[in-house]
This record gives sequence, structure tokens and C-alpha cells, in this order.
Amino acid sequence: MRLRATFILLLPLLLLASHTPTTPPATEQPGYQLIQPALLSAHLRFLSCDELEGRETAKRGQKIAARYIAAQFERLGLKPLGDSGTYFQRFFVKERRLGPNNELVVKVGNLTTRFNRLFEDFAFAVRGAQATKLSGNVVFCGYGIRDKTLSYSDYDGIAAQGKIVLLLSGIPKTARQSESLERWNDTYTKYLAALEAKPLAVFMVVGHSATPSLKEQFDSRKDQLAMSTMSLVDPARTALPESRSTNPPFVLISTEVANAMLAPYQKTVSELAAALEERKPQSFELKQVTASLTIDIVEEVLPTENVCAMLEGSDSTLKHEAVVYSAHYDHVGVGISGRVFNGADDDGSGTAAVLALAEAFAKNGTRPLRSMIFLTVTGEEKGLLGSKFYTDFPKFPLKQTIANLNIDMIGRIDEKYEKLGNPNYIYVIGSDKISKDLDAVLQEQNRASVNLTLDYRYNDDNDPNRFYYRSDHYNFAKNGIPVIFFFNGTHADYHEPTDDFEKIHLEKMSKVVRLIFAVGWELGHRRAPLRRS
Repeated sequence: MRLRATFILLLPLLLLASHTPTTPPATEQPGYQLIQPALLSAHLRFLSCDELEGRETAKRGQKIAARYIAAQFERLGLKPLGDSGTYFQRFFVKERRLGPNNELVVKVGNLTTRFNRLFEDFAFAVRGAQATKLSGNVVFCGYGIRDKTLSYSDYDGIAAQGKIVLLLSGIPKTARQSESLERWNDTYTKYLAALEAKPLAVFMVVGHSATPSLKEQFDSRKDQLAMSTMSLVDPARTALPESRSTNPPFVLISTEVANAMLAPYQKTVSELAAALEERKPQSFELKQVTASLTIDIVEEVLPTENVCAMLEGSDSTLKHEAVVYSAHYDHVGVGISGRVFNGADDDGSGTAAVLALAEAFAKNGTRPLRSMIFLTVTGEEKGLLGSKFYTDFPKFPLKQTIANLNIDMIGRIDEKYEKLGNPNYIYVIGSDKISKDLDAVLQEQNRASVNLTLDYRYNDDNDPNRFYYRSDHYNFAKNGIPVIFFFNGTHADYHEPTDDFEKIHLEKMSKVVRLIFAVGWELGHRRAPLRRS
């Protein structure tokens, strides 16, 4: 009886305890309150200034940013998680960049004309291009159409093998209403058809038939086309990996260059385009013409680094598990035009968020039970290189990494939400793909904190943008680690030199960072593991 009476007296307390959250509310934490626009602004203003030269991977500005991030981690007393007791995880990349000696030469008899104004006389993309020196005869093959269903081919009777194939861009005006010919408007379709002829190279003329000139078409795009490419270097290799390509080069040329080739035949691009309106091939070999092409691609192995730190958990057992906060601190650098791509939103905003989160947790007073890892990676813009290296050579065991919260572009408002007049949103990607428990934590913490609109539009497996595969969380997801990618969507300044600090919405950004703090706080305290879906 006495035992029963004691139980009855304790019952209200037991019921109260069963409904009391085991995790102290994130919103009541000093660290949560510390996340303010001013804190984010201080970091982001520096990271996106012109002096950092667009933070291109392995370049001066990226190195300055890396030292800045490491200094912040050190100031906060966080444990270095890099190499040899530093905050830096170092690795090497092979860069392929545009060299200075690019030229197209047209020789007709004893007359030699040199064209060396890249993106005015001729153009190509560094991505996919190989260092090239070639010279050969030229064959003109109209619009480059080879269509069996129409019984039409611009290659009939032309021996194009081992020669430079000269094509016109687009299709005849009279064919623009034809569905069967419309596919030949596609440049890649033309290139594939040309490859069947086994040419030495493919030159395509742009700027004819009342379309903008090559210079006009590429003036705003040349920075992107000229951007260097990079790939990871295997740590076991010391020599420069050899580049190989079996495909002939594809080059766009101006009407001026094409007309120089056609001059000995008293023809012009405009005249040939007009004749092709009759849908009869005008193909012929330019026997008096030799064209030479030099594509100058410089390859170099360069050092770069991720920057990573850890706040050790307070529980003797759970501290051996961790939540990883990640963002990429690199951007695309300085364009061939000399314009600086500051990347304030992409991904200065995410990097500033990771630094603010590091400060929030470090100064909170009460530490989570699990460890918190703050990882800023480089090489994202070159193909998720830094996160690939980290997950290949992790500084904390992946099997004990319970989640990755990746932050890439959270400082702007996209067109959809601009029209709605609602800045208080965030796109959520990947939160339910590996663990539905993680998505449940996200939704619960959102309701309990900032109550943003969580938009799952880009989480759809059929979304054509494929954002799930395009940021650093993906390298964690490939290893079976539950992930959330926080993203504000694209905007007109995405990958443009106009992605500047002045356009950042700091109030909106601080709300997103508070939500991310709350999610990490809950993950750092919950006893139950995240169940895999």
C-alpha cells in the first residue's frame, strides 16, 4: 500500500518528466541570440571585398580567405582539425588555364592574315579545350546538316577527313518553321554530325544573317568561357597528370575570319547563306586556303586547402560523433575582362554563416553532447573538389558523422519570393533522402524558432536543375551521411561580377542561420540516432 501511495504521489512528476524535452530549447541559448545581422555582416563584408580577387581556388584571394577563417577559429579556441595541428587540410589541384598565345592564321597563296583577338575573331571554351597546334586545308559544309530522313546532307561529295570543316551556325531562315530541321539549330548536334566525317577541326561561323557578331555575342560570356578548370591530383602522384583528348577542337569564328578564307573564291558568308535558303548544298573545298590554329592551354599543379575546426562535445561517449557544418569559401576569381567576381552570396554567405555558427556554439557556455565540426572547403566551383578530398580523407570518421548541414547561397531572395514579397523562406534539398528523421528535426526546429517557409521545390528527384548534385553536401550523401542543403535559389547576379555585398539581405540571412543553429543544436543533443530511410 505504501509503495502504491508513493507511486500515486510521484505520478504527476513522472508525467511531467515524460513530456519535458531532453534537449534544452535552442531559442533560449546565448549562442542563438548571438546570431545577428551585424555578426554576419562583419565576416561577409571582408570575404566579398575586391581585395580578395574573387577567391578563386589556389589563388591569392583564396589563400587570404583561408587565413582569415583559420584566424577566426583560433580566436574562438576551436580545436584544429587540419594537418599537423593546423586548421588547414592541404591538397593539390591540376589547373588548366588560358595561355597568352592563342591565334588563328589564314594563308591564301603568299598572303597570310593573323587573327589573335580571342572572343572577337574566334572563341572556344577552356573547359574541354586542349593545347593545340594544327594546320590544314578547309572544306565548307554549309549548315552542317546531315539528315537521312530528309535525304539531305551538306557532306555529300566532300572529302572532309583530316581537314578543317567550316560551318554556318543556325539553320536557313526558310527552314525555321520545320520541326525536322529545327534540331539542327543545336550547335552540339552539328558538331556530332561533323565528327562522322573525321575532321581535323570544326570551325563554326557566327554573326551572319543579321545575327549579332561574335564579339557582341561573347562580350558578356567571355569571362565564363575563359575560366580555368581544375581537377584533384592523387596524393600518391608527384608528376603532372597527362591530359588526353581524342576529339577535334571546336572553334567559333567571326564572319571576318570566314570571309578571309572565302575571298579567293569571290564568295562571302552572306552570299553562301542566301544561296542555302534554296535548301541545296553549297559545299566545296577551299583548295587555295590553309588555316592554322593555336590553342594555348597552360597546365600547372597548385596547392590549396580546406579549413576545418571542431568544438568537442560534452558527453564522454557522444563526443565521438559529430555534426558537420559546411560551406565553400572559394568563388570564380577575376574574369578575362578584369572584372572581379566577389561571390557575396555564392558562397560568401555560407562561409559567413559557418563562422557565425562557430562563434555561436563556442560562446554558448553549454556545449552540445556531440561534437560540432566547422568545415569550409575550396574547389567547389571547380567541381566539388574540396569536399571530395575531405570525404576521401576525412579528418573525423565518416561513420561517426551523423549529419552534414551544408550552406550554399542564403543571402538573397530569388524571383519567385521577390514577387510574393516574402523574404522569409529557404529552399531545402536532401533533408529526407537519406533520413526522414532529419527532415522531421528540421521541421520541428523551424516551427520552434524562426518559422520560415521551407520550400522543397528543388528536392524533387525530377527537378531539371539537379541542385542536389551540385553542392558539397553531395559528397557526404554519397557516403550515406544524412544531409540538408540550405539554398536561397538563383538570381540575376549568380556567377556574375554583380554578386556583391550590398545586395545581401542580412535580416533574412540571420534567420536562416538561426534555424541552422537550432537544427544542429537538436542533433547535438538527441540520444536516438537518425534512422536511415
